[in-house]
This record gives sequence, structure tokens and C-alpha cells, in this order.
Amino acid sequence: MIDVRGAGHVYGAGSPWAHRALEGVDFTIDDGERVVVVGANGSGKSTLAWLLAGLLHPTEGEVLLDGHAIDLKRFETAIAFQHARLQLFRPTVASDVRFGTDVSARVVDEALALVGLEPHRFRSRRVDELSGGEQRRVVLAGAIVREPRLLVLDEPLAGLDRPGRANLVDLLDRLQSTAQMAVVAVTHDLDDAHLLAPRAVVLDQGRVIADGPVTDVVKASA
Repeated sequence: MIDVRGAGHVYGAGSPWAHRALEGVDFTIDDGERVVVVGANGSGKSTLAWLLAGLLHPTEGEVLLDGHAIDLKRFETAIAFQHARLQLFRPTVASDVRFGTDVSARVVDEALALVGLEPHRFRSRRVDELSGGEQRRVVLAGAIVREPRLLVLDEPLAGLDRPGRANLVDLLDRLQSTAQMAVVAVTHDLDDAHLLAPRAVVLDQGRVIADGPVTDVVKASA
């Protein structure tokens, strides 16, 4: 379980340029649960995503996984950024999915299949030859082989057409049922937030202003 307790974050704390991004954030995420975090630009969504992924540490409060601080070295969490190309470090698909691990070729192929990329077609493809949607799927496959407890998705619907959005939702359903990982999707897209998760956490000026069923919460926040 992910437990966010009174979490706050100040960029440049103690300096003349200090800027508060989050304050007093409290909520929990159960194992295998899907949650969408929504809010306008500047609401603190990206900062919260980085705290959940363990890329930032709160300046106040705690973000805990099963009672301990998130440790990147344990591969407990993973994050997929909006611009997937920034997370592809190796020349071919298979080498990138395996990057930083010692997993077998079979595990790589299973991860590719899970995200909807046929292994025999894609494992040897160069990452620069892939479409934006395919690059996102490779990033997700690279996360899956690490078996994280929590996967954080930054603006996963951005730039996708309707079929692409439907494919992403199908992928999230498969991840939840097969990989048994919790997923937090961060988006400013109120209209399609319901596609990503049944529960929504709404941020405004760094604070949680609503937490509940996505259709109720988003309608009240619109």
C-alpha cells in the first residue's frame, strides 16, 4: 500500500527562489488499485507524480510503501513520462527493455507481448524507427520487467487519437489483471479522466480538494 501522509514539497527551500508546489497531501493507494490525479497546470500534479515515483522526496510529511520510504534501488516504482523518447537509452527495443537488468530474452518477449508489441516484429527494431505510441509501449515494457509495485504515468493520453486512447485503456486493464501493480495516471484532461481509473484525486494549488469516484469528483471540479 502507498501511504501519503501530510506530504508537501518546496522547490528551492531556504532560498529566495523558494516555491511551494504541494502542501498537506493525504491519501492512500491500495495494492493493484488504479487512481487518476487531475488538476490544472501548476496544481502540483507533476510534483506529486515525482514523489510517488521516488524521484523527489517530500520536504514535509511522508510518502511510504508498506511503511517505508520509497527506494529507487529496489525498483519498487516506475514512471513513464509524456515524452517517451527521453526514456529510451539503447538502440534497439529489446536492449532498451532489458537495460539495467539481467532479465532473460523470454521475460523481455513476455513484456513486449503484454504491452501489445509482437516480440518477433519489434525486439530487433531500432527505437528511432518507432511511432510515438510504440515508444510509449516500449517504456512500459521496460517498467514491467522490473516488476514495480507502482507505475506512474505522466499525461498518458496526450497526443493520442481515439483509437490510441482505447488501446491505452485496454493496456492498463491488462497490466492491472496480469502484472498486479498499482497505477497512478496524472492528467489535466478532465473529459477523459474516467477512462484511466475509477477513482480520482483532484489537486488545486498544491492541495487535495477532492478524492472519490472519478465521475462524481471530476463533475464537481469542472
